[in-house]
Order: sequence, then C-alpha cells, then structure tokens
Amino acid sequence: MEAVCEPNCKMGIREYLETISAIIRSPAKFYESVASETGSRRALLFLMISGIFYCSVSMTYFFENSLKMGVIMMVNAIVMPALGAVFTFSLLGMTTQNKVPYGKVFNVFAYASGAVMVISWIPGLAMIMEPFRAILVGIGLVKTFGIGKIRSVLLVIMTAVLLLLFFWTAAPLVAELRHVLY
Repeated sequence: MEAVCEPNCKMGIREYLETISAIIRSPAKFYESVASETGSRRALLFLMISGIFYCSVSMTYFFENSLKMGVIMMVNAIVMPALGAVFTFSLLGMTTQNKVPYGKVFNVFAYASGAVMVISWIPGLAMIMEPFRAILVGIGLVKTFGIGKIRSVLLVIMTAVLLLLFFWTAAPLVAELRHVLY
C-alpha cells in the first residue's frame, strides 16, 4: 500500500477497501506505513467515505431518510475525530519536546474512526466499537510518533476525559442557545 499521498491524491473504492482491510488486519503495520504520509488529504477522504456510508445506512434504516439527521451525523463523523485530535495534539504538545504536526495526529484519528464507522451503524455495536477505536488510536500514536504504550494509553484516556468535560460544559450553553433561537 502506498503510504505517501501526492497533492492529487484520490481514493477510489479499491483503495478504500484496501485501507480498511489493512487497518483491521494489522493496525500496527498500517500505521507504520502511513507514519511518513504528508498531509491529511488521504485520511480525510477515507474518513469522509466512511462517514457517507455510515450516515446513508443509518438514515435509511433508523432515521426514516431524514436529511437533517443525516447532515448532523455527517458533521459529527468529521468533527469528532478532528476534536479528539485537537485534544491529543494539545496533550502531546504539553508533554513532549518534539514538535508534533496536527495533521499527523488527525490522520491517526481519521483512520481509526473511519475503520470503525463501517461497522458501528449496526445497532448495539456502536458501544462495542468505541473501545476498539480507542485501541486503534493508541496503536496509531505508538507507531506514528514512537511514544511508549503507557503514554499512549494515558493520552487516549485523557483525550476521552477532555471530550467528556468539553461536552458536559457546552451542554448548558447549547440548551440556552436552543431556547433563544427557537
């Protein structure tokens, strides 16, 4: 599998399926191969294709073809990995001497989230797949940045805690804005 994405990077169905199978088959080997990937275009394309699949299947089977719900789910599919990457990027910046590019952190989250999205639309599997996503992110951090396994686990846990705190803090504000806007 080609690891470096050129400026005119494209991802067809074949490349997409090869990427999913490489992540599932051997996440460590996959993340080693994409550690030198420049830019985030390929990872973003992978995430968007997975997001479109996830949203279209979920909309069709569970949300009665609600376009509004589909748009919300697609935004969530893209924004959550990006937000998780922001928190991990910040934590890495505070705990390491080396400069870590945000794009590489985003790539780790995008590949992990995209691989999990393909399965997590199935009822009951979403909660089971979240720990698997965390494991993929942890493996990605170890293989992409060469950090230790314990540090990787701590980064994943701290990112989850920060995401929870962020949404618990934002919930009252969103509820208040909802009353003002409607």
